[in-house]
Amino acid sequence: MVGLDAIHAGSLLGSESRKQTTPGARSHTVNPTLHKTSIERNREAVPLSFHTAHTANSRLEPAGRKRNMATRRKKKHQSATADRITALPLDLRARIVSYLSFCEIVQLSALSRSWRHIHHHVPVVDLNLGEFVAFKKHIIDEKLAIPGIVDDHRLLGIRVALAHRAREGIGSKVETLRLAYSAGDPRVKRHADRLISLTDAPKICLDVSFAAVDRLPKRLNWKVDLPPAARHLKIRSLDFRKPTPTIAGPGAAALRKLYLHDVTLREWPLLPSLRSLRMSMVTVTTAFTPGATCPLLEQLAFWDSTIKHPCVDIRLPHLKSLDMDDVDIELPSAGDFLFPYGDVTVDAPELEELMVNCSTGCSVEYKSFTLRAPAMRYLHWFGQFAELVHIDVGKPGSVSGGTIQFTSNGELEEMSYREMKDYRAQMMQMLHGLLPHLPPLIVADTAQPYMTSKTRTVMDEDLEEMIPEETLTCDLGGLISRDV
Repeated sequence: MVGLDAIHAGSLLGSESRKQTTPGARSHTVNPTLHKTSIERNREAVPLSFHTAHTANSRLEPAGRKRNMATRRKKKHQSATADRITALPLDLRARIVSYLSFCEIVQLSALSRSWRHIHHHVPVVDLNLGEFVAFKKHIIDEKLAIPGIVDDHRLLGIRVALAHRAREGIGSKVETLRLAYSAGDPRVKRHADRLISLTDAPKICLDVSFAAVDRLPKRLNWKVDLPPAARHLKIRSLDFRKPTPTIAGPGAAALRKLYLHDVTLREWPLLPSLRSLRMSMVTVTTAFTPGATCPLLEQLAFWDSTIKHPCVDIRLPHLKSLDMDDVDIELPSAGDFLFPYGDVTVDAPELEELMVNCSTGCSVEYKSFTLRAPAMRYLHWFGQFAELVHIDVGKPGSVSGGTIQFTSNGELEEMSYREMKDYRAQMMQMLHGLLPHLPPLIVADTAQPYMTSKTRTVMDEDLEEMIPEETLTCDLGGLISRDV
């Protein structure tokens, strides 16, 4: 019995052990770990240090969230202030980018939503139509005989954008139009005329050239039709042949300021409202009579210009400022250079300031210079010789300031033909006109304390040697204040 019981117990023990060790064997024994939840099992699998850190973070979660929100707000603020130009008002941004060309501004409109319509608000439209011509050195159309191919598609796009801006009023008005184009190319000029009309800008600046083709006439004439809003016009020729502009259109009658550079003036434009006329390197082939077509001129200035007519007649009742700098009256023949030529007459009751300047040897000597300006206050005269000078400034002492100055190099014709004694005689004529109440013999003694004569030596680049140079100056402000 004992043996049987032992054997039965051993069999039971062996069977139990087999149940535990045999893979895949089913067991009805209760395993305590099966009653644990998945969370408890995960906690047992994770190290204790993680539980400690997680518990600490859960306790400090509100403070950490605040720090994260503050960090996000700071980054958002930094990103908002990073592009300071975009944060500016629209009109200010438009004025800043107006220093770019109009094509670059159109490209800028694709930057973001804030810049989408920036090209509708820029006050300045700057276009160079030469950038729309390809193959400029090749003649594609033999019949037209003008080099290059014009990108009409892009130019039409710009015209549509400007027309949309002007008609529907979606943007601000164009204040200034800067346009460079070839007036000798009819394909380009057609677009230029349309752009001038569409912008209707108060200020128009034109840089004009002519295509280098043989079919162009010797007299390069072109017409500029001004829109109704035009008030200021600047024409600058980029061609050595000095073209001739014709100013017309509805805006010509209201034009207030005109600037001409390197052009030929064959007839005076009819500008009844013009107040300011400035000319640089202009050739006038007709009689110089601006008062006939521009009676309201208040400012007249011309520099480095040539007048191909012996008569310069400036009769302007409202003229207040006159500046003549290196104005040459062209002689009929080169052999007459040694003789004074041309008569200049200035009759301006409201003229306040007169400046006449001649660089030594750069302009012809005048035969006569007549001035009637009872309201004149300042007279500046440098170097220009006139054989006969007559000045009428009304009552004595009306001119309160200014300078008369002459420079001579003796008898060296390379620098100056006149000797100082000739310039001194002219100065006495001018001072007698400024001080009409004094006899001619007393004028010299009265003016002597206010006249200075300086002699120095200068380098002559042609002779490559030092030559003497004498300068005679009269201080009109001190003289007239002392005499009065």
